[in-house]
Amino acid sequence: MILLENNNRIIEETLSLRFNNALAGGKPESVDITIADFDGVLYHISNPNGDKTKVMISISLKFFKELEQYGAEELLKKVYGSYLTTTEAGHNASLLYDLENVPANKDEVVKEAGLFKRHCFASVFNTYFDFQEREESGHKQAVIHYRDDETMYVQAQPDRVTVVFSTVFKDDDDVIIGKVFMQEFKEGRRASHTSPQVLFTHKEPPLELQKTDAMVGDNIAYITFVLEPRHTNRNTRDNTINLIHLFRDYLHYHIKCSKAYIHSRMRTKTNDFLKVLNRARPEIQEKKEKKTISGKMFHRN
Repeated sequence: MILLENNNRIIEETLSLRFNNALAGGKPESVDITIADFDGVLYHISNPNGDKTKVMISISLKFFKELEQYGAEELLKKVYGSYLTTTEAGHNASLLYDLENVPANKDEVVKEAGLFKRHCFASVFNTYFDFQEREESGHKQAVIHYRDDETMYVQAQPDRVTVVFSTVFKDDDDVIIGKVFMQEFKEGRRASHTSPQVLFTHKEPPLELQKTDAMVGDNIAYITFVLEPRHTNRNTRDNTINLIHLFRDYLHYHIKCSKAYIHSRMRTKTNDFLKVLNRARPEIQEKKEKKTISGKMFHRN
């Protein structure tokens, strides 16, 4: 299996190209790109007011208002500093880069720009990881509607942080493949005792969500991660956030890849069977017409 990238490669390549072009003394070029990312996230890369020496990167998340409750704006200010600018209309946050003043650490700046979505998502995890680090309890459960019909729940306790993803399987066979993946996650914990506990429930929400408006149904599943202090401490939390905020996309991506692989194997096997049948088909000899001396017609096989 492969891990999905946390960064947006199009943002990185676009900004890096313009930084390098500016350093080489090239003529600034206009840019107007709209990018769709996971979870319905949209980016817009443009030149504000038509100024080709400036590059603006804006992000639009349907659930940004919910992330603001957990310090999303403060985190973005901490990460991007002066690059954070007045938000473009129709978006939730914007970054502005001056091609006439390329930063000395441009590679690091480009990398952080590509992690725009990740840093927005990280705010809720950092908040609840801090609650756990201070061994605080009683905080209200975070509810992030990261998709129209799917939700993420985060809850902190003195000894752990629980993250629950609800997900919708559109096809019945996705449920079956999804269960296989969850079983593999459980088996993986036996091989690595440092990995978090993973729980999977189908149709019904887990106990943590019994008294909430969590959805129920044959195509609804809930995946629960129990993160212990070794996953949420200052030294490891960044890696934990990188992995867990993309888990839903990772799961469905590999379900689709598995189905594509199964279908390709089925097609290959079907072609093999057809070749065997064609070889086993008896040859049909054509009947030949013959004449007798008297002129009568008869058929000989």
